Amino acid sequence: MDRGSFSNSRRARHFGRTNQSLQSSPSSNDFYGLSGFYGGSPIPFMRSPLPRMTRESSISPAFFDNVKSSCSPLPFAGLNLDKNVKRQAQSSCDDRSDFNSKYMQATRLLSLPAWALDENREIRNELTLKRVVDEDLILSFCMDKAGCHFLRNNYFGGNTMDAAIRDRINREVLGSKDIFLTICKSSFGNFFMQCVIEHSNRAEQEIIKKYIISDIKALCLDKSACRVVQTALEKLHCGDAIVAAIASKNWLMAICTDRNANHIMQKIIKKFSPSRWEFLVSFLIKNDQENMLYICRDKYGCRVVQTIVEVLSIETDNKIEANEKARVLHRLMNKILAKCPNLAHSEFANYIIQHIIETPGILSKYRDAIIETCLLRNLLSMSQEKYASHVIERAFVYAPLSLIAEMMDEIFDGYVPHPETGKDALDILLFHQFGNYVVQRMLKTCVDAVTGQRDTLDEVNYSKRFENWFNKLYVRVRREKTRLMRFSSGKKMLEILQGMESSYHFPYGDSPSASTNGDRLSSYYEFDFKDSNFPVL
Repeated sequence: MDRGSFSNSRRARHFGRTNQSLQSSPSSNDFYGLSGFYGGSPIPFMRSPLPRMTRESSISPAFFDNVKSSCSPLPFAGLNLDKNVKRQAQSSCDDRSDFNSKYMQATRLLSLPAWALDENREIRNELTLKRVVDEDLILSFCMDKAGCHFLRNNYFGGNTMDAAIRDRINREVLGSKDIFLTICKSSFGNFFMQCVIEHSNRAEQEIIKKYIISDIKALCLDKSACRVVQTALEKLHCGDAIVAAIASKNWLMAICTDRNANHIMQKIIKKFSPSRWEFLVSFLIKNDQENMLYICRDKYGCRVVQTIVEVLSIETDNKIEANEKARVLHRLMNKILAKCPNLAHSEFANYIIQHIIETPGILSKYRDAIIETCLLRNLLSMSQEKYASHVIERAFVYAPLSLIAEMMDEIFDGYVPHPETGKDALDILLFHQFGNYVVQRMLKTCVDAVTGQRDTLDEVNYSKRFENWFNKLYVRVRREKTRLMRFSSGKKMLEILQGMESSYHFPYGDSPSASTNGDRLSSYYEFDFKDSNFPVL
């Protein structure tokens, strides 16, 4: 049958409905997205894979859906069947970008009046805040990006020299709790509300405090409103009441582990004295619950605990404040020490342990306690863990000389070699995907010591012991040179030894750089290891 002879009426009967029903039926609009338009699908009554766009949800015309479909992945693009395909897709995506810009400008017209915009649909330069207030458009400007920027720039500027204008604005945004909460939760309005809080008087601050406390959990968990709460904690004279409201509710777990609310807890910890937020430490160390483990293992909760440790470890000349910090820190660290093996193996909690190890001062005694009770006698197993190996590395860098000596002795002589293969702990770590980083750190520590870059004098002179450990690593790397050259970690160790040639006398004159063919450490490995007089481990 000829395509032209297939009339509209027959086509309608064939597909089971008429064009009139298609245009008037609400269900057809829901099915196609737009009446009379198939959303990019070439076959009638077939659902398009493109997102549905209704007239209620968008003011864009239907033909822009074709632009979207052209930006979708092309199934034959990878076969290079048509070199123009990529250029066409790029051109279509550029058109879509232009459309998005025009769409955002058109959307602004719905919220801001035409007289407030110039020919480029931006806020007019001559527009005054008084005009906006007289037209009762404060809320509309708060919800608009450019409008909010205009309010922030003029709220406490030349256009607000009249205090009555500012009072009228404050009465409007603070006159109702619903309006206040709506502005706080707006992605643009929250910035203007922060400006209002910064310049508020005592009476207005009391109103703001009451509104925030009335819905404190929702505000803390909201992406935009959490910024308002932080500003209130920073600027309000009654911020203690907000902290007390958080403490009085059973929301600490949710607030500490939320991606937005955790910043509020960090603000409280940094802003107020420990006595104001010691309730958080009491919550962490509860014996009948695993709050410490749960929060420290969380992506956001670990930041809260680390902030507590950072603040409490800051030294102060005020003896009363110093004693208070020391008391709270002791309560927290006792719990961390008890859970240290679990925390060191966690993806996020290990950063807390690393921070304690690498921070001097009041945390030094807790660093030594972690190394003695948690790391020693577990170095081999922890060095083979993805996250715990980072903790071991930090310990080799920041531990005191006496504990470094114990760690070195455990790696070299603390484990019985395998009865069949004869491999010891160093052999295992040397080629392990995580353990090799620990060996590299051991080598760098020894290099710093024998070259004088690290102090080796404590109550005992450890210089000879560092030289002995370095020689042991030297011999082991020499033995495994062929295998190590296949790995980037092995090459790094060889490069470290290469850099030592000018400052260290290698045993029996076997310098790593005595190479004539350009291969690093070649002559260093040319003679047979078994026939050498160097002592075998």
